[in-house]
Amino acid sequence: MNFSLKNKVKSNSFQLILKRNLLCFIFSVLFINAVFSQETNFEKLEVFKDYTSYKISDIHQDKNKYLWFSSDKGILRFDGEKITKFNTKKSTTLLSKNDSLFIGTKNGITIRTKKGFSNFEGKEIHKIIEHNNQIYVGSSQGIFQFKTNYLQPLKTTYNLDFSVVNDIIFYNKFFYIASNSGLWKLDKLYKPTIIKKLKSGTYNSFLKVNSSLLVVENNNAIINIIGEENFVKKYTKNNISNISLINNKIYVITKNNGITILEVATFNFKKSINKYNSNLKTNTIFKIFKDAENNVFIATDNGIFINKNSKDTRSPSLIIEDVLVNFSSLSSLNNNYSNETLLLESDQNNISFLFKGIAIQQSKNIEYRFQLNNDFSPWSSTKRVDFANLKYGNYNFIVESKFKNSDEISRKKFSFTIDKPFYLKVWFIILSIAIFCFLLALIIDIYIRKINKKNQQKVQQLKLKNHLLTLEHKALQLQMNPHFIFNVLNGIKALGNAGNTKELNKTVSQFSVLLRSVLNNSRLEEISLKNEIETLTNYLGLEQKMSSKSFQYKIETNLNNIDVEEILIPPMLVQPFVENAIKHGILANKEGKITIYFEVKQHNLECTITDNGIGFHQSKKVNNNISHKSVALKITKERIENLSKKGTFTIEEITKENHILGTKVWFKIPLKTDY
Repeated sequence: MNFSLKNKVKSNSFQLILKRNLLCFIFSVLFINAVFSQETNFEKLEVFKDYTSYKISDIHQDKNKYLWFSSDKGILRFDGEKITKFNTKKSTTLLSKNDSLFIGTKNGITIRTKKGFSNFEGKEIHKIIEHNNQIYVGSSQGIFQFKTNYLQPLKTTYNLDFSVVNDIIFYNKFFYIASNSGLWKLDKLYKPTIIKKLKSGTYNSFLKVNSSLLVVENNNAIINIIGEENFVKKYTKNNISNISLINNKIYVITKNNGITILEVATFNFKKSINKYNSNLKTNTIFKIFKDAENNVFIATDNGIFINKNSKDTRSPSLIIEDVLVNFSSLSSLNNNYSNETLLLESDQNNISFLFKGIAIQQSKNIEYRFQLNNDFSPWSSTKRVDFANLKYGNYNFIVESKFKNSDEISRKKFSFTIDKPFYLKVWFIILSIAIFCFLLALIIDIYIRKINKKNQQKVQQLKLKNHLLTLEHKALQLQMNPHFIFNVLNGIKALGNAGNTKELNKTVSQFSVLLRSVLNNSRLEEISLKNEIETLTNYLGLEQKMSSKSFQYKIETNLNNIDVEEILIPPMLVQPFVENAIKHGILANKEGKITIYFEVKQHNLECTITDNGIGFHQSKKVNNNISHKSVALKITKERIENLSKKGTFTIEEITKENHILGTKVWFKIPLKTDY
């Protein structure tokens, strides 16, 4: 009995050990299979072959579906077909907002817009977030807020302000901060009123999973933050760099041990992705990212790999990359043109559109069509369209894209208005009519003024002519002084009584020639200078014979090779001045000298009459016949000034060392000839 019982006990123990070993073996096989099962879904992107040495720190997708990669050698942009590199500083993290890309660097923040890159100096940036349209960054020395053109440090508490902030997240109405000084909770980042340090240690990489918030603690554990004092350790592993939620699985990225995938609900081990069971051929993982098409990217030190979504994307993402007006880019416009209306001047009528469909999987399988107010163009691969010399008016440009052999379409719309030319605008037409009416009225007014001016000129000319005729009439009345005629006649009588027939005949002949010249000239407006000189010669000759005063005279000319017969002059213009010199200037006890000089200067005829008498002013005091002399001189002066301008007539005394040597009369009139 005891022997049977012993054998039975030994048999049960052996079976128990056997079952236990079998279970361990099965578990080991399952574990090894899970760890080393081949992960062949990830393919290496050959387009990144030239950038294998780049250490990728972050991957981000903007609203236009461009993929952006920050690295230690600049920024890379991937549209599913090609890589575009932007030379920037060493970058750490990325965030896009509207058409701006915020790039965290070792020395602050860089912002890319369509106008280019702008750098703002600061600390090393580890995280960039947006909250209520404000940009906040976690840096190597606290938290900063990005203002228009600078980074403003935000004061929280001393320990946090000088901590390395690795991650920031807004969760359940609070901000959670993962830093090297611990895990923090704040109600606000700007002037917070609640600041709590939840736990000490080094924290990084927040992850929201359903209603839970996870964080990496000390690079070796994933903690579930349940409350301010309740933290549940969900998973432990050495050298955890960050965690991501991909296809409802938690991907745990380590520095040198590949990727571990966990179940979301239980945190049970799902599988590993490493250099032994995948095409990665490396365990150095930088970043993992899922795009809008549900493609999964893994950035490694061996390049970038993609696990393409098995379901095709319905339609490509479509953007209008740029609008060119007269071949110049409108860099200020954003890509969402559906609510935009661009106002252009009338001469801005050459419009070009550059558009592009973005799809990671089928980037080479996209076609486009467009319309401008009219029918759509045929489908083609053209990504640019130019419209030249558009007329004024409202335009709606529509571009569509789709995958070949697909009916799903993406569409973008851009509205613009070309203004009317200024000459077609109402204000210009009204202004033109007003200007036309004004000009017409001005022309009529000018015409009327011109007619009135001509009439006034005619009246003035008639008045002047009448005045000249009056002056000439008065001059003729004064030309022959009655006293002179009386003296001549007495002289002729005396010659007759003396029986001096020869001199009598000569004097009568000379006097008759003078009278005939005066009478003939009185009928003419102008006579030749030769006739004037002959008349003066006869007059002076008679005065020499009849005057009680002895004098000599001479008449000289300097006419610049113009014949004396060709120059015209008003008659008896010089005689009153000569008569005045004889009667009132020459002294009875002194032999007089009278010189008459005609000269042509600068289209003027100048005349100078000089005598060696007592002087003009002294003669006024001595002589009694002031009335005839003054009237004659005044009338002759007016005649000269009416023929020319004021300032062309002078009477002055000739002096030397305060002694009066005589009188000088000078005047000029416009030169006039008969040719």
